[in-house]
Amino acid sequence: MKAGEAGKAVRLRSNDCTGMTQKALKKRRIYGPDVSLMRLDGRYVVEKTYRNRAWFVRMMGTVLVSWEAFIYSRLKGISGIPKLLNRPDRYTLVTSYMGGENLKTTTQKPDALYYENLSNIIEELHRRGVYHLDLRNRRNYGIDANGIPYLVDFASCLWIPWRGKLKDIVGSIDWMGFVKVKGRLNPELISNEERKRLAMGETMSSLWLPGRATRLIRDMIRYVRTSFLGSA
Repeated sequence: MKAGEAGKAVRLRSNDCTGMTQKALKKRRIYGPDVSLMRLDGRYVVEKTYRNRAWFVRMMGTVLVSWEAFIYSRLKGISGIPKLLNRPDRYTLVTSYMGGENLKTTTQKPDALYYENLSNIIEELHRRGVYHLDLRNRRNYGIDANGIPYLVDFASCLWIPWRGKLKDIVGSIDWMGFVKVKGRLNPELISNEERKRLAMGETMSSLWLPGRATRLIRDMIRYVRTSFLGSA
């Protein structure tokens, strides 16, 4: 990236979307952000914003966006993590675009080196006190055209700067998510130790009440939209 291009990115404003080439990267939800791929000054960036949501969702969005920006500041310099480029307004953050696909939709089959490099990224996150907590979601794993991994979406992360058992417990959640994805896509690469971790993760997932509550809320919203608004 040229220095001049970086300078242009810093001058992004909330109305700079006009004239950009946009492509939605995430399904639109009334309680979630718009995540769009945009072409600006000859390069691609990713905008994540709550500015077009209802006021109560925007207020929640300001907290989530500020937190995610803080997490990016903790992860600065790690290979495999997008760079935070700008905060055009309090509802929005703009990051570098990593390219490739996510593991939910990719036609590439990750290899052993992919997972080795990915585990190095996760270890570096943990060394800096950051715990992703949503590594069961294959959409949060990227794979570029050369098969190199990266991670995205840090809104639900925890930052634990002090030492203690809590870091081990929270870290195990990330590793169980990592093994779940690896086991689904490349079961032949799972070690015996990872199989134990996978079994533990399945048990914890079935008992995780916040996850069950979230699914219930989503099902209720889908039912109301279908029954009363006539849309799926």
